[in-house]
Amino acid sequence: MYANAPTWSVVTTVDEPPALVQSFVAWHLHLEAEKIYLFFDNPDDPAAAMFAHLPQVSVVRCDQDHWLGQGNARPLRHEVRQVGNARAAFAMCRSDWLVHIDADEFLWPRGDLGEVLGAASEDADAIIVPVAERVQRPDDPGLTIFEGAFRRPALIRPEEGLRIFGPDYRMTYRGLTGHAQGKSFVRTGRRLSMSIHRPRAEGRDPEMWRSEPEDITLLHFDGLTPAFWTYKLARMQRAFATANGMPPSEHRRAQIDALLENPNGGEALYRRLKLADAEGEALLRQDGLWCEVAFDPGPALELFFPDLRPDLTPQAIDRWLAETRPDVIGYLHDKG
Repeated sequence: MYANAPTWSVVTTVDEPPALVQSFVAWHLHLEAEKIYLFFDNPDDPAAAMFAHLPQVSVVRCDQDHWLGQGNARPLRHEVRQVGNARAAFAMCRSDWLVHIDADEFLWPRGDLGEVLGAASEDADAIIVPVAERVQRPDDPGLTIFEGAFRRPALIRPEEGLRIFGPDYRMTYRGLTGHAQGKSFVRTGRRLSMSIHRPRAEGRDPEMWRSEPEDITLLHFDGLTPAFWTYKLARMQRAFATANGMPPSEHRRAQIDALLENPNGGEALYRRLKLADAEGEALLRQDGLWCEVAFDPGPALELFFPDLRPDLTPQAIDRWLAETRPDVIGYLHDKG
């Protein structure tokens, strides 16, 4: 065990709205991350200049020199680039633990995160953080991209899933539209390799310590807005079709197929899958899957970005999409 609470750092690869990246950084600095490693997948992303005033943030522009420094040309697949960057951060990290998460994922600890990490057994190579996925509610005012409540993944049989989702259950994995595996803190200084959800170890299985949701939860905002969620599915499909992405999981494939059948139906599909009305909330509560968290990065943003407050309205995110990603937005219409 540690005499003092262990230190921890975060690594992520980003190609996201600047407002989201700012919120990600501010929130995790507010939780006292020792270091945040930001790898900008687009080396010319102007957002990379927004963090120069923060010594706790290490900005890496993933240009040709960056990839050649890892011994390869730029990998075609986004997932391979993510893992490569996480491993690069692991090699340079001086904290006791490193967690690899996405920019739309926010750690939510019950108390001091260092103390939670310090409770892990010394044998533990990694600490699994369970995920809760954001759902919208009919009475959400629509003022920020972080409104809503959360649902947890369930170990449910298909017939139980049908009770909650109806036939749309096939477009979820354990009741979530995104991943249900959670992510992992990985202990540094050991012969481990970072990956997306779990580390790997040569010649053995890493020792995993599973944290309780009450100790740490990973809040996943899978789809900041209906348009943003549709964009991410279109990006996934285009990457796979051009051999630049991994095959979508079965439930993501079902989501993409539904959009290809009706390219104008992204918002309606989003609301079918990600809106919890009173009945849906009651069913989730009944099964112990409902998680209500008053998540607000506003105070952290005021602290770390006093002169550069981001616009967190859904309309601002959709404007960013329209201005910077029109080719991806139109992809589903071209293929539908």
